[in-house]
Amino acid sequence: MSTAQVGKVHIHPVRHGVRGEVRIPHSKPHMQRAVLLSLLANAPSVIVNPAWSSESRDLFEAAKLFGADVVHEDEARLVVTGTGRSAGPPATPVTTAGSAFNFRTLAAVACLIPGETVIEGNASMRARPVTRYLNFITDLGARWDDVSDATHLRIKVRGGSRLAGETLIDPRHSSQALTAALLVAPLADGEVRIRYDGEPVGEGYVDLTLAMMREQGAAVERSGPSFLVTPSAYRSQVHLIASDFTALSYVAGAVAVVRDADVTVAGYRPSGLSSEKEFMEVLGALGVHCRHDPVARTLRLRHTGPAAASVEIDGRNMPTVVPTLAAIAPFVDAKVTVRDVAHVNNHKCPRVSVMLTELGRLGCQLTPLHRADGLLDGFTTTGRQSPPGGVAVDGHGDHRIFMSLATAALGCRMGAVVDGAHLLPASFPGYLDVLTRLGVHWDPSGRQHLEPVPTATKALM
Repeated sequence: MSTAQVGKVHIHPVRHGVRGEVRIPHSKPHMQRAVLLSLLANAPSVIVNPAWSSESRDLFEAAKLFGADVVHEDEARLVVTGTGRSAGPPATPVTTAGSAFNFRTLAAVACLIPGETVIEGNASMRARPVTRYLNFITDLGARWDDVSDATHLRIKVRGGSRLAGETLIDPRHSSQALTAALLVAPLADGEVRIRYDGEPVGEGYVDLTLAMMREQGAAVERSGPSFLVTPSAYRSQVHLIASDFTALSYVAGAVAVVRDADVTVAGYRPSGLSSEKEFMEVLGALGVHCRHDPVARTLRLRHTGPAAASVEIDGRNMPTVVPTLAAIAPFVDAKVTVRDVAHVNNHKCPRVSVMLTELGRLGCQLTPLHRADGLLDGFTTTGRQSPPGGVAVDGHGDHRIFMSLATAALGCRMGAVVDGAHLLPASFPGYLDVLTRLGVHWDPSGRQHLEPVPTATKALM
């Protein structure tokens, strides 16, 4: 059964551990940047191991509207000839659905194109600060207007004028605007200086953007919070897409929660993201041993017990795995504290707030942490718990919330019913199949045949 046909899923309690060999998707952040850089190049580019999800597919379709030409496409390889600055405005609105990354980066691309380009997102985007950080468009010489209605976030970008100059970007809530401005800056008419003010979040993703730009020929220099980009052309490039470490977090989460676990991820290729390295270190502290074999290209995950009695986690640089960490925290022996994650409440839904609410419904106890200004900024736990579950929880229209709640359900005595499986194509279409390969039982009907695990785990409450 396709995940598009599934809504509520009953995750049954795990009785005999999780074991097996699985594969995870290739990296969505790498794929998104590879698509955009291929569009902005004047020569053919090759994407090896393309990471197809609904969001990367939407971005690819948008690139074709801007003029990208598909030379070859199969499961293993994608060859695309871009347009550089020679594209014309798309004849129809460019649709980004619920992806703020797609919205912001495509708005940046539209700055390069003479005429008007309409970029639109769905109704959920209207409740998020997606357009708050688009000042770089006007700072660099283009224009944009908000033409939203009740059902769509929509802007009209007027590009094609002389692009150059300086812009100041606020990176405290998202690094996406910084990435968007950087990607198009080499194709400007003059030098572009991009500065940011404040402590950036998701800085590993900015590092990824810079590395991929430079590999494809961009002339960009960085000095602290300032970037100087001089006019340069993107050349032909072969992009080898790594494994998606956020998708990996849900497999690792199952290992952490279930405890009796030994899982191998086949075809694993590290992303090189600093966010991934930080997450791996956190897993070790929480009791998940990770062993990478670069020759066999495998990653083995085993539950070995906590390396620390108390674990402090700064989530500033790994926002996408914060919901996973919330799901793991009540099920590990260590006392866990996660801080500096207020920005994660600006994603597809207020992810930190939602996770604390839904985990509370399962019977988990997490104490919220707030900043001096009152914003929810993290959470803490007091050690291993054995929550009952046995209820229905909501994915809140967010694929990452669905998978994180499913991870927590694995450790509940009665499992749980989780709503939102139809959202999985956004990042991990095969997630439920991976659970099956690990020995997890789930009911696609969502019927609540909720049965407790008849073991001594109840005594741990």
